[in-house]
Amino acid sequence: MFTETAELVRNAAKPFELNANPDDEVVIVTDTAVAESVWAALFAAAHQQGLAPTLVMIPPRETHGNDPTAAAREAMLEADLCLMVTSTAITHSEAGAAAQAAGVKCIAMDEMTPEILRSGAAGADYGAMQAIAETLGDIYADGQEMRITSEHGTDVVGDIAGQTYWPIAGQIVENATQNICAFPDGEVGVAPDEGSTNGTVVWDTTVHGIGLLEEPVRLEVTDGWVTDISGGREADSFRETLEKADRNAWYCAAEFSIGINPD
Repeated sequence: MFTETAELVRNAAKPFELNANPDDEVVIVTDTAVAESVWAALFAAAHQQGLAPTLVMIPPRETHGNDPTAAAREAMLEADLCLMVTSTAITHSEAGAAAQAAGVKCIAMDEMTPEILRSGAAGADYGAMQAIAETLGDIYADGQEMRITSEHGTDVVGDIAGQTYWPIAGQIVENATQNICAFPDGEVGVAPDEGSTNGTVVWDTTVHGIGLLEEPVRLEVTDGWVTDISGGREADSFRETLEKADRNAWYCAAEFSIGINPD
């Protein structure tokens, strides 16, 4: 375990190098379904940089968006920098939103594994990505409409004039609704005007909470709402997940995002 942790510390240091101030109170929230080497590497990396991290361990939440324990929520609110390293995301939970609203810098690292932390996107040049992110952000800021197409069948369009966008490359994005980044990451997202999105979206690689896809998932979007979901077994699973949640939130077409991480 020690050898594995040591291998991970180099990349585990990046979120702190990019976002931590020397006197920050750092809280790492994780759960028992996350590999020990992951949270141990993050704890060690923070300690090596002269920070004094606090580790909060909770049971796994049933699904993405569920709140952590009350004690974990309080720890998050008291932090300057909070890493959310859980097997199911608490990023968009009420506790996650409250922490951001309170000015806590948050880093989403849900579903993190040793393999993800060791290589690939976590090892990318985040300085180079930030320059790309800012350039794309300027294009978003000047844009009126965004259209995305792909050879797999995606053809979707929405209005982005004056809409909030976020250039994310490992550094906290702070605006009226956010105080957060993810790690590993690399994307430039924008929220299209509500009700303006129309077209077809085809996911051909992976879906959050499901994983790698055996068959593409196809969504039809009309006036900002997903009206039909089709595909194979994974499309059925995704639809069932949405039906169990708040339809007014989960069926809303809320974000266009371009990935910029080369790894």
